[in-house]
Amino acid sequence: MTGAVGSPVKLLLDSLKIYSPTTQEGALASFLADRMSPLGYSKVHVDRAGNAIGEIGKGKTKLLLCGHMDTVPGNLPVSQKQGRVYGRGAADAKSPLCALLLAGAASADSGIGITFAGVTQEEGEGAGIEQLIRSGDRFDYAVFGEPSGANRITVGYRGRVSLHVTIRTAGGHAGSPWAQRSAFDEFNLLLSRLKRYERAKELPGDHFRSVSISPTLVRAGTYHNVIPNTCEATLDLRLPPSIPSVRAIPEIRDLATQTDEGVMIDIIEGEPTEAYEADTSSTLVRAFQRAILLKLKTKPSLVRKTGTGDMNTFAHKKSAVCVTYGPGLSRTSHTDGEMVQIKDYLGSIEVLKEAIRQLDALGTGVGI
Repeated sequence: MTGAVGSPVKLLLDSLKIYSPTTQEGALASFLADRMSPLGYSKVHVDRAGNAIGEIGKGKTKLLLCGHMDTVPGNLPVSQKQGRVYGRGAADAKSPLCALLLAGAASADSGIGITFAGVTQEEGEGAGIEQLIRSGDRFDYAVFGEPSGANRITVGYRGRVSLHVTIRTAGGHAGSPWAQRSAFDEFNLLLSRLKRYERAKELPGDHFRSVSISPTLVRAGTYHNVIPNTCEATLDLRLPPSIPSVRAIPEIRDLATQTDEGVMIDIIEGEPTEAYEADTSSTLVRAFQRAILLKLKTKPSLVRKTGTGDMNTFAHKKSAVCVTYGPGLSRTSHTDGEMVQIKDYLGSIEVLKEAIRQLDALGTGVGI
């Protein structure tokens, strides 16, 4: 089946040569669409969000294989050496994307109705996954492509909320800081209160089940000898499954009101993404565990990550059982040394193929 597009490694190398930072995924979408039909996919198209989509297989059980086409900015040379492939997206997440495409193509006779989707803007505003959700298609299960290693199944991601904070004070002359309040100083005081909140919500030794609050953008001041009267900051709030955003945001707003007269603090939250943790006894997780044991002859690991992915959004809005899976060294993601081991990549394709077969067998009650 893969002969229709060359070897799996060639498919990966060709995809890596197409630079596709967020919002510039069009060429890669066309590339994938051109290769889906020879692989046996039908109803191949690029939708209004730029997602490359195709369907294969038949059956009442519906499975989504979803990987993102975009990468962070910064093109890198593409190379293959010493059993590794290097390039922007080699780990995050073109090797998982290609693995999903090829595994789906090899599973046409599995008894599962499969939709492959290469989606846009996962590294940005998530336009691709939102369009896929709006399409109205029903899925029982979904597998999202992200790097974790061929023997590791990601079953959870923390939630995320972006908080934009604006602090206003009277400001004044830097020569008399005791006379007027500084908006920047007030931001630091607020951050201290938020860090105490963070520590109170910490589960020692378990980052996945802990809250984290990280300032990512801070801007204050207009002139070198003037105390800032405005400070604007963006905070990245990450939440565990036990703390939904509807609980955390009011608690943080309450902390912002604990200030003195003459200080105004305003907080605007972005669209929250809730945490997700799959049921580890689900048919989908069991299918992957069996597949790893059979194909890699090693014990599968269940991973819960502290970041956030498309799986969170999709799982909550579509009520599907989801996992994230894919080859690649996640620690190289977004770095100049981004890479995937070829053995890991090829092994993940075999695991995905077997997991789909196991999913069909477990769903019908047929023992294997």
